[in-house]
Amino acid sequence: MLKSHWTPRYVVNRLMLSRYQRAHPEAPWLTRTMIDFLSGYLRSTDVLVEFGSGRSTMWFARRTAHVISAEHNEQWHSHVTKELAAKGLKNVTYLRVERTPESYIAPVDAALAAHSPDGKADVILVDGINRDHAAMWALAHIRPGGLILVDNVNRHLPHPTHAPASLRADGPPDGPLWQKFSDATASWRRTWTSDGVTDTAGFFAPH
Repeated sequence: MLKSHWTPRYVVNRLMLSRYQRAHPEAPWLTRTMIDFLSGYLRSTDVLVEFGSGRSTMWFARRTAHVISAEHNEQWHSHVTKELAAKGLKNVTYLRVERTPESYIAPVDAALAAHSPDGKADVILVDGINRDHAAMWALAHIRPGGLILVDNVNRHLPHPTHAPASLRADGPPDGPLWQKFSDATASWRRTWTSDGVTDTAGFFAPH
């Protein structure tokens, strides 16, 4: 039996996404609109932090000064480590972290302090696990004028969207930490992108 979200619109969106991923095998697993935006937004001087790793790690490393990436899955960490070495990318601090929120985030603090004099990042991607804790950490560590990205944001913050597994547009955020994040960024400029399968949002910290 087909799941309820397998509507004609969703099937078309899935096919379009699959076609894009086949044509761009090294692109991050973010929405196509956000990838296009980041292609022109990222600077070669940026320090970028990402929670959750993969194709984005290599893609970001080619476009920024330094990437700090946190990954809890041991097998995936080993795979991405080999990919980074094969591609000769040496501007990545790739952290194997534990699952608990404190153990997941604490190593990122130390790595960011080593690569940023003010302990701030220009861009932070909230993906992977413990996203609510990572989002709150990002609020305290994003540089003024910087960008916080939240992938699969439709699962955590309410917003009109056709992507499945989304919160109701008129409902509350996904828990107390997401509520705090929503309140803290309420006046920030933002861009919310969707490909009908999932959503990625960008929150621009005030100067």
